[in-house]
Amino acid sequence: MNGDRRGRRSHLRSIEVMNVTQTGQRPSGETDRSTAEIARLFDVAGREDEAIRLFHGGVTRLHQVQLARSALKGLTTCELRVALEFRRQALRGEPA
Repeated sequence: MNGDRRGRRSHLRSIEVMNVTQTGQRPSGETDRSTAEIARLFDVAGREDEAIRLFHGGVTRLHQVQLARSALKGLTTCELRVALEFRRQALRGEPA
């Protein structure tokens, strides 16, 4: 019985691969982009370092905000009252 099964199996011995394109089509990957569009793409790609720097700065500020919020949560009621009064005076431009 096992011998019969092996005899009926077909084995793939080779594969033929063909690239097929329609007449008038450009090869894969080619487009009709204008020179101005290509120049714009270069400009955008060239701003990677600036984007990374701005992102890093934003992440640093976010960490500072999170640390400040965490510290504010630990204030006592008395500390909070005094700090809010100080902030109110500073915003109004009053001397402390």
